[in-house]
Formats: sequence, structure tokens, C-alpha cells
Amino acid sequence: MSVRVAIIGAGIMGAAAAYSLAKRGADVTLFEQYAKTHERGSSHGATRLFRKAYFEHPDYVPLLKRAAMGWRDLEKASGEKLFEMCGLLLAGPPDASVIAGTRRAAKEHGLSLHNISRSEAEKRLFWFNFDANMDVLIEPAAGFIYADRARDAFLSGAKAHGARLLCNTSVSGWTMGGADIEITAAGEKQKVDRLVATPGAFAGELDDLCRRYIRPLRKTLFWTSPGDERLTFHSGFLPFGIEEADGRFRYGLPAIDGDGVKVGEHTGGAPVSSPHDDAPDAAAEARRDMEAYLKRRLPDLSSAIAKEQSCLYAMSPDGHFIVDVHPDDARITLAMGFSGHGFKFAPVIGEALADLALNGETLPKFDFLKLARFSSQ
Repeated sequence: MSVRVAIIGAGIMGAAAAYSLAKRGADVTLFEQYAKTHERGSSHGATRLFRKAYFEHPDYVPLLKRAAMGWRDLEKASGEKLFEMCGLLLAGPPDASVIAGTRRAAKEHGLSLHNISRSEAEKRLFWFNFDANMDVLIEPAAGFIYADRARDAFLSGAKAHGARLLCNTSVSGWTMGGADIEITAAGEKQKVDRLVATPGAFAGELDDLCRRYIRPLRKTLFWTSPGDERLTFHSGFLPFGIEEADGRFRYGLPAIDGDGVKVGEHTGGAPVSSPHDDAPDAAAEARRDMEAYLKRRLPDLSSAIAKEQSCLYAMSPDGHFIVDVHPDDARITLAMGFSGHGFKFAPVIGEALADLALNGETLPKFDFLKLARFSSQ
């Protein structure tokens, strides 16, 4: 008899977990509290950055190497173009976290980086206005993921292997400790052998442990007016990330599919007490700030913002992921706290969640993401 696995949340991590588990023969049911496509979480949208020389921590690099392979495997399985390895521009003060951390990760793991001189930047990257004290790098083995396509590919692949997707069906909690795990889904009790929780910013609605470690942070993303062909992906406009002297980190992705350039700030955001809360004042301030930033840093880019969209970060206490079994019941696997930088890892996280759900353990390279790191705090 197949192992019965329930997955809470059909965002990118839940979709990837469903795909990996269903391929391994598990009897998978994936619960999504909203419609299949919605904008209330952090998995929606056209594109996401992908990079390997990870300034946040070098221990992520082995995971990213495997993730890159996983995206290519998913492309082959789905027949969809999901990943563009076009290179990524990074800029900032040389001793600050982004440039220094990127160089450290590249050195430790043998990754290629190209240092761009001031004259080359002015010629090749003419649309940017860099400060004199900024170093400019290009990571060639980086780029972006077609996000909506990627999630759809995972969900379609999971369904092809027998998984069920139940939309508009919320899971309000679980009971552990018995022979089975009992969940309450849309008011009805169901029994399963294993549970995988990928709740995003809604983690606090599940149990006390999730509430203790995850806080929602509301962000606003922007798209500039379309129409400038120089700023499209096909014209060579690179995805970018720029750290300022004050530590603020903003990023952008090239114009695709008729939209303008996508821009956002990874730092900052509006803490909210509930993921259901909006933050209209913070969104308006973010818009004014981004318009001023575009005029200063990308003067060739139209500062007119044509579109904006809200998303939610699920922040862990240290900004790093939590991938582990529940300390009160190892049959429950937790994947949360992706803190706004998790999407690119989805293939390898999906594999790890399948390992944990079916075998109770995964590869040692995931150890730095366990809950035990908080035990001394």
C-alpha cells in the first residue's frame, strides 16, 4: 500500500514536494486554501532570479547546483522552457555583504565570476548609473526562472503521477501522536501517514511551533512602462541586484511578455500581524521610493511605474530556510521561512521533503537548515 501523504500549501515548495513524492509512488493529496492561481502568497508572478554564488551563505551553493540540474530535468519532463541562464549583474560596495559574500561563495565552490571594469560597465551596461565606489560583477551561470510556468510544470507532473490537488480547501490543523496523523481539511477529518507543511506566510495559522518561527512581511513589486526594446531580455538586458551603501538591496528582471522591467527591494518591507492584512501606506511609500531610485540608478529606464503587485515573505528569525521534521512528531515535515529567496531552490527542496517524509532523513548538506540552530537562542 502506498504511503498516504498530505501536503499543506500548493505554492512552489508544495508543488515541488508533490512532484517528488508522487514520482516515488506516494499517495499524495495537495491542499491549497485558495484557487490554483492566486496572488495572496509568494509563488505567483512571471519571473524569479536564479544565482549560484550565494552571498547569503556558501552552504547554499551545493543545493543550488542540484537545483539547476533539477530545473533542467523539469524542462525535459514538461517540454516547457523554464530557466534562462543568461547571466546576472551584481553591484555594490566591495566590502559589503552582496559583493563580498558573492566572492566568498564563488571562491569556496569554484564558481566563475567576471569583474567588470568602470570603462566596460559604461560601454556594456550603459543603462546603469553606478557609484564610483561600487564593484560590478557578472555571474555567468545565473539568470532567471519563469515562475508561473515552473509551478504549473510541477503541479502537472505531480498530477500525471497520481497526485490530487484540492483547491479552495484549507487545512486548519492536525492531531499527532496516534497511529495516524489526523488533519482537518475544509472542516472534515482525514487520516494520513505523513504530513508535509509548506504554508508560506500562513505558517502561524497551523500550530504554535510555526507561529514561533515565522512572521509575515508584505512586499510590493513594480513593473515599469513597457516599450523600450533595449530593456528586454532578447536585447541583452540582464537581471540585476544592486546593494547600496546603506545596505538596501534592490533587484530587477528584464522585460518579457509585453510587461516592462520588474523591480523590487529585497530588504525592507512592511511587517504585518496577519498574512491577511494589507499595508497600503507602506505600498505607497515603496512606490515613491522606487520611482526615485529608478531616476537615480537607472536613468535610461522610464521611471513611470505601470503595474504593481503585492507578495508575502515568510520570514524566519535569521533569514535562512527551515527544512526539518517536526520536533514533536517526525512524521510531519516542515518547509518554511524561505524569507523571500527560496523559489530558485524548489527542485532540490522538493527532493529533500520527499526524503524526510518517506525516510525521516535527507542529505547532510541540509543540516544547516534544521531547527536545532535556534536551540541556543
